[in-house]
Amino acid sequence: MRNQPHKLRRIRHSLQVSQLVAVLCMSTALGCSNNSRISGTGGSLAGQETGNAAEQSVTKPFSRSDTRIRFQFAHIRTVEYDGFALPILSPDGCWAAVQISSAADWPTLLASVDGGVPDAGRIAIAPLCADASTPLLAVVGNDLLIGRSCDSQGFLVESPRLDGSRWIGKVNWQGGEPTWLVADEDVNAFASVGPAGEIAWCHRRRDVEKFSILVKRGDAVQEIPPPQDGSWLSPSFSSDGKFLYAFRLRDGVLAACAFPISQTISATPIISIDLSWRADARMAYQTVIPLRTGGESSDQRLYFFHPRFSRIAIWNPLNNRIALTSPSSSAAMAISSTQIVTSSAKQLSVESAPVEGGSKDATQSTSVVESLWIPIGRGTGSVILVVQPGRSTLNIARIDLDPIEK
Repeated sequence: MRNQPHKLRRIRHSLQVSQLVAVLCMSTALGCSNNSRISGTGGSLAGQETGNAAEQSVTKPFSRSDTRIRFQFAHIRTVEYDGFALPILSPDGCWAAVQISSAADWPTLLASVDGGVPDAGRIAIAPLCADASTPLLAVVGNDLLIGRSCDSQGFLVESPRLDGSRWIGKVNWQGGEPTWLVADEDVNAFASVGPAGEIAWCHRRRDVEKFSILVKRGDAVQEIPPPQDGSWLSPSFSSDGKFLYAFRLRDGVLAACAFPISQTISATPIISIDLSWRADARMAYQTVIPLRTGGESSDQRLYFFHPRFSRIAIWNPLNNRIALTSPSSSAAMAISSTQIVTSSAKQLSVESAPVEGGSKDATQSTSVVESLWIPIGRGTGSVILVVQPGRSTLNIARIDLDPIEK
């Protein structure tokens, strides 16, 4: 029997990254209650079993201010999933790519030398702007793992191959077969699409343990070699396209690194910040599990789960300062330059953006839904899309957050 990461053994065997990532992983393994309540209404949400949209509107004071926040919650649909991977949402909020089954173990997820389950899993696409009974769209292939990134045309997938290599592909939001972007005899993983259509991913030869980073812009490909005695993991681009971020793992030390992007990308990060001194590749992987998006298009900062402070953090490489969201925030998404949505095991909340060099306390957030819901992306207007993970199903809902008003 394969050591599947969405089982309880995954939590027991992984390092104690933090109680919050453990809570997030545990919620996907054990299932979540469907008796979610909109904070302040005193009534439970209907329609979660049937998929019918049940809308309730609430206006309540915003934390520590004389303003008020108004929000509306509506369930969209329930879909099957593998019990672990969070969906990827299209930029317009109308499609969600879902890992509906997976046989991947930790070595496969981490693309390690001893990993690579060829029959990795299946993916389907859930229409979200249509009727809840609209069928899922099929994605061709039984060897696909959902990627970390997307654009308006499609989303990234990865395919472990029989020969030990690993390919990176892109699937159109209408489904069908992947278009292979990187298909060679090497291991290619953790790809991310940038705002200008560039793509960055980790690369190594099959018999080499350490990852370099490859960045493709147009027809040009640039390599950032592995750091001395270390490896790169999980590259991504800032929302404004000015920085390439990556995690460096070396001798148990996990660091976030920023590379400035101009005509070329420096092979040496402009700045780095240590996150943990007792890390491994699993910890690096888990720092980005809860995140699907950063801030607005002008935002240059890195959003991640901080393993030492056990909450979502926002790092600005220009001044090397970190802003911390409220305690117990296991996932987050910026919805404006002044507001952020955070998730904990108990509730989904809206809070003002944290100040760099400071941290939020437990009283500085306004509860929206009183159970675990995880933001996965934006819809049109003020809508955000959230998911509630269960043992083998995902509830998908939308929350319309009207601007804060007097």
